[in-house]
Amino acid sequence: MAQVLRRRIADGRYAPRSRVPSVLQLTEEFGVAAATAQKALRALRAEGLTYTEPGLGSFVAQIPPDPSGLAASNGADDSPVGGSRWASAPRGV
Repeated sequence: MAQVLRRRIADGRYAPRSRVPSVLQLTEEFGVAAATAQKALRALRAEGLTYTEPGLGSFVAQIPPDPSGLAASNGADDSPVGGSRWASAPRGV
């Protein structure tokens, strides 16, 4: 599930500063337990792909342009997007 969410962020389906699906929405979409959805969201946050605003949810971090063109992938590649090059968006924006 985290892999799918990474791909959606990379290809622009989830734009920077947009809200990512809630734990409840993820459990319904993927048919997983809430703990699994929470784990995926924690992984994205740890990689700097998302940030959390208490009481509001998780949002896509501001992401720099990808010079390698990986964001333009057709989705066939299931390799994870490197987490070290993603920058977190400033909080409270």
